[in-house]
Amino acid sequence: MRACEEIGAHVAEWAALPPTDVPGWAREHVATCATCGRRLAAARLVRGLVRAGVRAIEAPEGFAARVAASAGRHATPGRAEVDLWRPAWGLVPAFAAVTAALLILFEFSPGPGPVGLLSAEGLTAGERIVLGTAGLEPDLVLSAVMEGDGI
Repeated sequence: MRACEEIGAHVAEWAALPPTDVPGWAREHVATCATCGRRLAAARLVRGLVRAGVRAIEAPEGFAARVAASAGRHATPGRAEVDLWRPAWGLVPAFAAVTAALLILFEFSPGPGPVGLLSAEGLTAGERIVLGTAGLEPDLVLSAVMEGDGI
C-alpha cells in the first residue's frame, strides 16, 4: 500500500517522463497493480491531450496595422457631448419613493413635529403656541392672552 501512495504522489511528474526514466520499483509496481497502472496511463493521456490542444495562435498578416488605422478613424465624443446626468435619472424613482415614505411616516407619527431647532427656554407662552413646543392647552392660551403686548 505504501507503493501506491508513493506513485500517487509522483504520478504527474512520472507521466512527463519516458517509461524508461521511471524508477524501476515503480515500473514493477505499475505492472502488477491495476489501479496504479490506470492512474499513470490516465495522467499520460491527459498530458498528451493538453500538449496536443495547445498550439500558438498567430494574428493574421497586417492585423496590428489595421487595428491602429481603425482606431484613428473613430473619434471619441467630447465632454460636452456626453450626457452626464443620464445615469442619475435612474435614481429619481427611488428618491421619490423614499420621500413619499418619509412624508407618510411623518404625517402619521404620534409625536409632535420637529423639535429642538430652537431652545424652548425663555420663550413666552405665545411663542410656545406658535412654535408648537407645547400642546394647545387652555391655560397656555390664557397666559398668552394675558401676556399680550397691549396691541
